[in-house]
Amino acid sequence: MKKADNQDGFLLLEALFSFAMFLLLCTLLLPLWIDVKKEHYIQEKRTFYYSLLQNELAKAEPKDQYFRDDKLFIALRFSIEDGLKKGCIDLRVKGRKENRCLYGYLE
Repeated sequence: MKKADNQDGFLLLEALFSFAMFLLLCTLLLPLWIDVKKEHYIQEKRTFYYSLLQNELAKAEPKDQYFRDDKLFIALRFSIEDGLKKGCIDLRVKGRKENRCLYGYLE
């Protein structure tokens, strides 16, 4: 059987290099993907409770409410300022605090 002099095949070294590149990409992208999923979860919860704040503010006498959802702590607080109802949402996640407020007319 005759062998060709020029055998350009796929070498083990090339296979190891491509596997190393794949592992490198996985180790770089996996933490980013996990962070994106966490942010998406927090954004969903923020939207839900912001909507709840809006609905409560539309009521004649809104009441303060507190929620604990997984790693989130949410507080809805209401007060009267300058003749307007003020409703604030405090969102606390590990090492992060957010505060947003809405205003409504008194009835």
